[in-house]
Amino acid sequence: MGAIFVVTPQKRLRVGRGAECELTLHDPSVSRLQFEICFENGRPVLVDPGSRWGTLVNGAKTVRHELRPEDRISVGDTDLRWIPVSDPSASTIAPIRPPALISAEDSSSSSPLERPAAARPVFRRTLDPSTLVGQTFTSYQVQFVEAKARTGVVFRALDRDSQAVVALKLFWPELMTTSQAMGRFLRTIETMGPYRHSHLVALYDAGVTDGLCWTASEFVIGESVKQMISHVGVAGMLDWRRVLRIAMDVAHALEFAASHQVVHRNITPTNILVRRSDGVAKLGDLMLAKALDSLGLGTVTRAGEIIGDLPYLSPEQTLGERTDARSDLYSLGATLYALLTGRPPCEGLTTAETALQIQRQRPDPPTKYHLAIPALFEGIVMRLLSKRPEDRFVDATQLLKELGRAEKYTQTVVSRNAPPDAEPGML
Repeated sequence: MGAIFVVTPQKRLRVGRGAECELTLHDPSVSRLQFEICFENGRPVLVDPGSRWGTLVNGAKTVRHELRPEDRISVGDTDLRWIPVSDPSASTIAPIRPPALISAEDSSSSSPLERPAAARPVFRRTLDPSTLVGQTFTSYQVQFVEAKARTGVVFRALDRDSQAVVALKLFWPELMTTSQAMGRFLRTIETMGPYRHSHLVALYDAGVTDGLCWTASEFVIGESVKQMISHVGVAGMLDWRRVLRIAMDVAHALEFAASHQVVHRNITPTNILVRRSDGVAKLGDLMLAKALDSLGLGTVTRAGEIIGDLPYLSPEQTLGERTDARSDLYSLGATLYALLTGRPPCEGLTTAETALQIQRQRPDPPTKYHLAIPALFEGIVMRLLSKRPEDRFVDATQLLKELGRAEKYTQTVVSRNAPPDAEPGML
């Protein structure tokens, strides 16, 4: 923002949130002591003592770095440049605040660093996915766009430190527009990050860079349920046993979510990934759901992005009513229906017609399109699609019990149809 802070061989500069720092940043994503700059044998050195989200120099995360002219240091939504000068006292540049960072009611404030974090708007940059492909974002080399959704864009990226492939998600800037919102997002991610479940996409890292919130997660090699649905009717109907397995995997993930009081609200074909190696299904964006809840944004929708996901929203979501875990069960049912039939249960010619069908019209039974589905499994899917939440399953635990019954039925059918000399356990 034009502010200058002087470092000399006689005086180090500590940067962080803590009051003991010479440069205090009112940014919740910054640690109390983020990094310090001092001179060693006459050379300027930046040292990060172990900050929560790391310090980037020229886009790469670093623990210790000998500074060179024009090096760029990035922490949270703050950028600094290292500029050597022969006489620091000669500098007369005054702090400058660009208009994009000033709210109308606070135009009289003398210094952006003195303003409370809750009142300070962040830089409202735009997110254009095409401009990031092939570029470095924080410590990740962006390779290509994997998917777009209501909440953001997912890229395939390479972690330059570990050389591991990750799913890098950048969230639409309008989801979190203040430093306070970003701080709550980061604190929620930090709280939920350590939790792991075999049917949840694992979260590795998260942060705020250049005004954009982001997460780096497990990259699941396989395909999304959305891609699987697109194959139905072309490659033939999907075996209902495979759909049953996906249902059980996601139900386990929802049971875990419920144990942490999280309502996902975004169970869609895009958010369920199926691993190619073993067919295991994993649910994504659970940590984001908790973060949005903490901000009171549980029903957030980006303009123009609801169209693709609308057929998978529950009736109460289309009406703007209060939602709970039973809303997630409806969305799971709509996703299973599409996997079985190749089409969502309710889909009109217009957005309004689709919403009206979701609220009032009972969908055709899946066996109209896929005759092999057993009545027991079809009954589970249709119950998930009940218009009233109280007519669905109470929770994911109850759903799992019913799916378990359907799984036993599957094993019985296979056993009865197997030839006498078939190996036990082989399908």
